[in-house]
Parts: sequence; C-alpha cells; structure tokens
Amino acid sequence: MRIAEASPESTKPIRCAHFGKCGGCDHLDIHYRIELEQKRLALGAMLEQSPLSRFRFLPTRKAREPLFYRTALKVPFGKVGERVVSGFFKPGTHGIVDLNECAIQHPTLTRILRRTRELASKHRVPIYHEHVHKGLLRHLVARVGDGTGEILAGLVVRRGGAPQVAKVARDLLHEFAGAGLVGVVENENPVRTNVILGEQTKTLVGRGELREEIEGLNIQTSLATFAQVNAGQARVLYEDVLEALAPIEGKRLVDLYSGYGPIALRAARAGANVTAIERNADAVRDGRRAAAENGLQDRIEFVTGDAGAELRKRAIEGLDAVVVDPPRRGLTDATVALLGELRVPRFVYVSCDPVTLIRDLELLSGVYRLESLRPIDLFPRTAHLECVAVLAAR
Repeated sequence: MRIAEASPESTKPIRCAHFGKCGGCDHLDIHYRIELEQKRLALGAMLEQSPLSRFRFLPTRKAREPLFYRTALKVPFGKVGERVVSGFFKPGTHGIVDLNECAIQHPTLTRILRRTRELASKHRVPIYHEHVHKGLLRHLVARVGDGTGEILAGLVVRRGGAPQVAKVARDLLHEFAGAGLVGVVENENPVRTNVILGEQTKTLVGRGELREEIEGLNIQTSLATFAQVNAGQARVLYEDVLEALAPIEGKRLVDLYSGYGPIALRAARAGANVTAIERNADAVRDGRRAAAENGLQDRIEFVTGDAGAELRKRAIEGLDAVVVDPPRRGLTDATVALLGELRVPRFVYVSCDPVTLIRDLELLSGVYRLESLRPIDLFPRTAHLECVAVLAAR
C-alpha cells in the first residue's frame, strides 16, 4: 500500500518508526479527531443498512489518552536467519515486525519486550517455528496492573522446564523489579494452534499474580484471566454499563462472559445480586477471591461453564437484567434464542465488534427494543471500536 495523495487532515506518523509496516495500529497518520469521526461514520453507515431504528445514537466516549495506553501485551517470537525477532504481525500476514518502539503500548512493556528478545538470544533459547512446530519460546505476554503499576510477565513455551527460559525470567525480574515487575510465569502450550495460552502455568520467579486497585476494589488476577488492553478506558466502559443498569440496588442481575467480574463486582457493590457466568476457570477463581476480599461474596455467585447453558439453569422468575460481553464472534444462536425466551426487563450488550453486535441486535429486535447505542473508543489509533447497547423488553 502507498499514499497516492495525502489528505489535508493527514499528519506525519506519531513517534513510531514501524507505522505502516506493523499491524499494531492503523491511524497514527491522521488527527485523533478525524479518527473518531471516521469510526462514527463507519458505524453509522452499518446502522443505516440495518432495520434497527428509533434509538439514541449517543456521542462517542473518546479516549483520555490515545497514545501509550495499552496495558496488556501479547507478541510472538520468530527468527530471521539467526536473529531473534519479536513484535506484532505485519498486516494480513504472520510475518513479525521486530518491534523496538510503539506509540500505543505502555512504554515499560515495550522495554520488557526488547530486553526479553535480547535475553532469549543471549541464553540461546530455541525459538518456536509455527510451520514445523519445533522450538521452544512462542510468545511474551505481560500486563500492567490498574491502580498499582505492578507488572506481571509470562513466557509462553512449547514445553516447560527448560533452564534457558528460567534464566531469562530471573534476568528480567532482576532488571525490571524497580520498574514494577513483580513476577515472571511460564505458560506451557504444546498444541499446534493460533491460541496463545495453554492450560498449564507455573511461576518461575517472584509472584504469579497481579494486584490491582480499581475504584476502591482490590483484585488479584493471573495472566490467564482476560483483561481489557486499555485499563484507563475500561473504567469509562464499565461506568457506562452501570449507568445503563441504574437503579440497580436490590435487582437480580446475570453477567454473561463475566471474566473475573469487573462488571459483576461493581454491580454488587452498588447493591445488586449478581450471578457471574464465565467459561475460564482461572477467571472464576480470581473473581471469587476478589468478591471475598472486597466483602461482596454474599451478593455474587461465580459460575464456571458455558454462558447459554448456565443461564438456562438460572432462568427463573425475578431476573431483572442481563449483561453480556461476548468475544468478537458475538452470541451463539442458542444464547440469542434463550435471551429471546427470557424477555428480561433490561439487557445491556457490550461488544468489541460492531458487525456481530448489529447482527445479534437484529436477531433480538422482535423481543427487545434498542434504546441507545454508545461507541466507546477503547482502541485508539486502530480501526477497532467498542460499543455499549442498551435494550428493553418489548
């Protein structure tokens, strides 16, 4: 791709030599105001082609900080000749851009990435080759704790227990403890797959969990637990969800695809009685611990299992509201059908993919009326957009 003629609104790439080659971001070459307008116009164009109508299209919640905001990192390793490389994929390929700087990633995470690559080379760690399914080191994952600044890093390997990997972990903790790194874990993923994390994780050095302090809530999570990549803007998202559910005190709420419970914990603190349903057992464990630590265990039940199947078991009279925050693929047909049967008075749909969101809203439109749709820019400088849809039973 090349620029045939620059727009008057274009600008030089912002502080990143990789822009245009790297798939980590898309919009560093335009002003943030124009990026927001383009995203809203694109969403509006999709809605115009949809039968959904007569709802409030609310103003976009722009990011407070559109640069250096990513508090979570997941990058693959590879080799070019004898040189170890690591970074985001080139657009549309599995070719790795050897990342040395990043305008959207938390700066300390970028430093940890660079140093991990150097240490992998120094300690002669065999690098994984996805085409032949050989080698050892597959990915680096890391996250910055909201409210604490603690950092937890993980080395994803094809098989565990290699002494070279342990040396990398020890060196990382020694060098970055002063910058917030509290531990390095090893995650074993022996499967030939595009899924990053495997099922087995052990702590190599330091702690295996990350402490966070989020709006008065004390939480500990592992790297296997999903967290939004933009911790600051996630707070804005969850504020919108709670506002959509208000008044919530005394209400019975089900939170589907709950993760460790960032919505469920806030709702319980506001006085709701919550059932949080999540497939990931690590996230459920973290949620139960957070509920106990914050004195909310009497208001939250965390359940491990399939969202639709567990919701059906609990679909009894008196359910006041449902919140869903599914993966990018959206809701399953079975879950859509069940939500249609339930006709809950209040239904809030959080989505990271407007295409699947609109699809599901159309499927539910015979039972639920779309009251409002709010774009939230959780992924500045990229083409992605989060949305919060608020529905009521007809």
